[in-house]
Amino acid sequence: MASPSTGDLTVAIRRRTRALLAFGSGVVFATSTPPIDFHAGILVGLLGFALALELPAPTPSSTRARWRTGAALGWLFGLGANLVALRFVPEVVMRFTPLPGVAAWTALVLLSAAQALPWAVGGAVAHRLAQASPPWLAYGFGVYVATFVPSVFPWTPSGGLAPWPLLLQTAELVGERGTSFLFAIAAGLVAHALLRFRASRDARTAAAPVAVAVAVVAVMVAWGALRVRAVDRARDAAPHARVALVQPGFDASDRWDASRASMMIDRLSTLTKSAEQRGAELTIWPESAYPFTLPHATRTSPSGARAVLQSGVHGPVLTGAYMSGAKGLGYNSAILASPDGALSAPYDKRHLLWFGETVPLADWFPWLRDVFSKGTGLLAGHESVAFVAGPIRAAVLNCYEDTLPEAGREAMETSPNLLVNVTNDAWFAGSAEGELHLRLAVLRAIETRRDLVRAVNQGPTTFVDATGRVRARYDLPMPGVLQATPALIDGAPTLFTRFGDYPLALLSVIAIGSAALRARRKREQGTGTGTGTGI
Repeated sequence: MASPSTGDLTVAIRRRTRALLAFGSGVVFATSTPPIDFHAGILVGLLGFALALELPAPTPSSTRARWRTGAALGWLFGLGANLVALRFVPEVVMRFTPLPGVAAWTALVLLSAAQALPWAVGGAVAHRLAQASPPWLAYGFGVYVATFVPSVFPWTPSGGLAPWPLLLQTAELVGERGTSFLFAIAAGLVAHALLRFRASRDARTAAAPVAVAVAVVAVMVAWGALRVRAVDRARDAAPHARVALVQPGFDASDRWDASRASMMIDRLSTLTKSAEQRGAELTIWPESAYPFTLPHATRTSPSGARAVLQSGVHGPVLTGAYMSGAKGLGYNSAILASPDGALSAPYDKRHLLWFGETVPLADWFPWLRDVFSKGTGLLAGHESVAFVAGPIRAAVLNCYEDTLPEAGREAMETSPNLLVNVTNDAWFAGSAEGELHLRLAVLRAIETRRDLVRAVNQGPTTFVDATGRVRARYDLPMPGVLQATPALIDGAPTLFTRFGDYPLALLSVIAIGSAALRARRKREQGTGTGTGTGI
């Protein structure tokens, strides 16, 4: 058998180096998650991924090969990141299913592999576009594209940096995805500078991209400082409300055990009475906290043992509730119970969780409902609802909806002065999931410039102000109440609330297109290679 040539070994080593760099960068990226909380890992990971994509190819490659290489590197990055970030999954699987440990860890690997697909798309786009545009611009656009690809847990660079809200204030302009784009641009510029220096050993060649990267971050920080001060002034001038956020400490299965209903309503009532004695103007219970099923059309609370407001509870109370619909399907809803016994029109969750609440594409392929029968029980809502309680005009984000930029924009359709999240995180109690969920939710407060209060069963019940700072939190597993005093802001809609991702997406496409046209003209004129390596 012929031994491999030196050239073949060099090619193999360079390929392996890029692959290891991509995977390792994903791991570093995810060290921002608890309990490590190395928040700078987001930026270091983005830098490493950019280096992996821009490192010279071991052999000349075709356009199709660049697509494949970029996708492979992106997938490895995403796999490393998700294996670390989702490490709570095996414990959850073993706690709530009879599956053995091997199956639980296999579930982690499979879920991480699926969660890596958005990064594979982003890597493919970035690597391909770098042929005809500056690599740092291609990289930023690739990361931006990745944030649009649907996933079960939509982690983003911006969400990982939620503990540093000063860096995130641009979200009111360009949203969570756009802010991630800016971080990626800065990382891509630094990676480009490092590779320029590596090739020339001349620091001057790296000066321009580093200067631009520093300028990008400096502008983000300066904007953040200005806007935090302005929003704080607006919050101080706005009226405030006394809101009680109940963490009832229910087990994950309590809601579906009829024998536990009496215990649940008694505990909720006891906690609510205590909160009202301390001056609460509105009490909020978590997702599906009300333990009885209500007909979707009902507008009057049941009486007696099934009453939402039990004896001694004055109300109003905003609660998550399961409501029955047509054909055996129901809604994951939120309702407001008034002191006179009236129930508001419900807000029905609009963005259902894949396989937990709905089956993707089941409306087109009904047989999928039979295959994934546990995901067929809910119907999606179609509009937001304003819940009015005195001066409070609240809009609800149900469960994981507070991780979705589009859901935040939809909530603003009712012109609320307060955002409310109701969540049941008991399925992940004791894991890092609750904190990761919170970090993504922070972006909704910044994007909309509304205070956000979160009533979370078995998770971090929190009060986040309109700058993205966590003002108060209740983390204990035992039942309790967090008393919050959010500002009721009636300011004009933000740029992101008005226009969403469209302006930045359009500008990015124009920039990429312009760079590609310039590269094409250079090739036609014979004055350049069109590789897009300039700043």
